[in-house]
Amino acid sequence: MIRILIVDDEILVRIGLKTIIPMGDDGFEIIGEAANGREALDILEAQPCEIVLTDIRMPGMDGLELLKQIRERWPAIKCLILSNHDDFTYVQQALRLGAIEYIIKLAIDPSELMLKLRSIKQQLLLEQQKISDVVQLEFKVNQYGREVKEKRLRELMLGQCSKREIEAVFKEFRIQAFHAPISIINVQIESYEDLIASNRFQSERLLHFTVQNVIAEILKKYGNGELVEMENGKFTIIKDELNIEMLQEMQSAVSTFLKLSIGFGVSPRFADVYELYQAYEKAEESLNYRFYLGRGCIVQYEQVPESDDTLSEAWQEDDWIKRIDEQNEPAMRQALSEWTLASLAEARVRPSVLREQWVRLLSIFARCLKAEGCDIYSVTLHKGKYPYHVIRRSETLQDLTDWFIGWIPLYLQYKRQHSKQKLRTEIQAVIQSILEHYNLPLKVSELAAKVGFTENYLSILFKKETGETITDYMIHVRMKKARDLLKNPDNKIYEISEQIGYTDPNHFSRTFKQIEGMYPTEFRKLYLGKAQ
Repeated sequence: MIRILIVDDEILVRIGLKTIIPMGDDGFEIIGEAANGREALDILEAQPCEIVLTDIRMPGMDGLELLKQIRERWPAIKCLILSNHDDFTYVQQALRLGAIEYIIKLAIDPSELMLKLRSIKQQLLLEQQKISDVVQLEFKVNQYGREVKEKRLRELMLGQCSKREIEAVFKEFRIQAFHAPISIINVQIESYEDLIASNRFQSERLLHFTVQNVIAEILKKYGNGELVEMENGKFTIIKDELNIEMLQEMQSAVSTFLKLSIGFGVSPRFADVYELYQAYEKAEESLNYRFYLGRGCIVQYEQVPESDDTLSEAWQEDDWIKRIDEQNEPAMRQALSEWTLASLAEARVRPSVLREQWVRLLSIFARCLKAEGCDIYSVTLHKGKYPYHVIRRSETLQDLTDWFIGWIPLYLQYKRQHSKQKLRTEIQAVIQSILEHYNLPLKVSELAAKVGFTENYLSILFKKETGETITDYMIHVRMKKARDLLKNPDNKIYEISEQIGYTDPNHFSRTFKQIEGMYPTEFRKLYLGKAQ
C-alpha cells in the first residue's frame, strides 16, 4: 500500500483530492491531511508516508520550506506539487528542491492526477526493489565474508599452522589484535542430539544461528573477541582478558531466552595467537571433562586432573557372562552403579578411554547373543538409540549408565525370546536373500513374492520371528558389511556406500552414525589407531 499525505490550506481542495483518490483501490491509502507545512511535518514524524501532495503558498510554513524539510529528513518521499496558474516561478523552485511532478489544482483532471500517482507508485516500487536487491546482495556478501572468515579460523584451530599463515588470516579479515592473556573457550549446546530429533527449532541451521546470536551479543559487551561456529552444536570463542562472568551471563541468557543449556571448556591462558591450535586442544579437554562433572559446567583447564588411564579397570568378563546367562538383572544394575560411582570419584581416566571400556562391556553382551545365533543390533532400542551410539555420544557418564541400565531388560527379554529359536523356512529364505543381495535396492514386496506371502503378512511375521523389521534387518546387514570394509584403508567411503547398496554416500554416513555413534571416517580412524 502506497501512503499519501494531502497538504493544502483550502479545505475544499483537500476534500476534492480525497474524493478523486479512491481509498484502497490502486494500492493507495490517504494517511491524513494538513493545512500547512508544520501540520504536515507533525504527521510525517508520527507515521510513514511515500507520497506528499502539497500546495506551495500556505500560511505558517509554505510548501517550499516543507519540501526542504522532507528532502533533508525523508529523502525517499516523493512530492507532487499542487500549483496555481500564476505559481510557475514557485513551481521551478519546488522542482529544484526535489518535487518530481506538478498539477494545476484549479483545473484538476481526475484521470490525469491518477495517471501521475500511478507513475510515481511505479517509480517507488522500482526503487524499493533496487534497495531490496542491494540489501540482499550486501547481506550475502557479508554472510559469505563471515563464513570464509570462520572457515579460516577453524583451520587455524583444528590444524597446526605456521606463524605466517596465522598472520595472513588476521590481516586478510582485519581481525583486531588480541592482548595477553588469551583464552580459547569451547562452547557446547547440551542435549544437542535430542534437540535436533525433537525439531524444536525446525532445523539444525536455525538452532545454531539462534544460539550464536545470543552468545555474540553478550561477547560484544566484553570487548575484543571472535566467535566461530564449529560442528555438532559447538562454538569456539577467542578472547583476551577472559571474565568468567561473561560465560555465566551467556549461560543465563541462553537458558532464559531459549530454554537451553550450554557448557564451556576453557583453555589455560596463553601469550599470543600463535598457540591457537594447542589452546584449542586444551579447551577441548576441558569441555570433555563435563563427562564427569555433568551439564551446565564451566570447566577451566586447571580443574582437569592429570589423566591416568591405568586406573580404568577392565570388566571381569567371566562375572558378566555369568550374570547374563543367569538373567541376573539386579546384579548387573548394582555392578554398573558401583563401577560408575568409583569412576566419578576418581575422574582421572580420559573420557575416550572410559568409553572404550563400555565398548568392551557391550562386546561381552554381543558375544553372548552371537553364541546363540542372535545379533545385538536386533535388540529393541531403548529411547530410540543403539547401544554403540549411546556409548560414543553420551554427554555424561551418568547419562550413559542410566541408559545402559534401562537397556538391559530389553536385552534380556530379546535373549529369552530369540535364543536358539528355529525360524520358519520362509523367514530363513528371506534372511538368506537379504544376505546374498544386500547390495541391491531390495523391496519388501519382492521378498514377499519370493516366499508366496503378502507384503503385510511377511512384515508382521518377520518382526514376530526375529524381533525386528525387515528394513532394520537390511540396515544391520549393510552396516555390518560396512564395518568390515572400513577396516581396509584402501576402500573409499563412496565405494563402500555403493558396495552395500547406498547410492548416496551422505545417507550412508548418517545411517552409520545413527547406529555406531560416529561417522565412517571416525570409525576407520579409531580402528586403525587400535590396530597399530
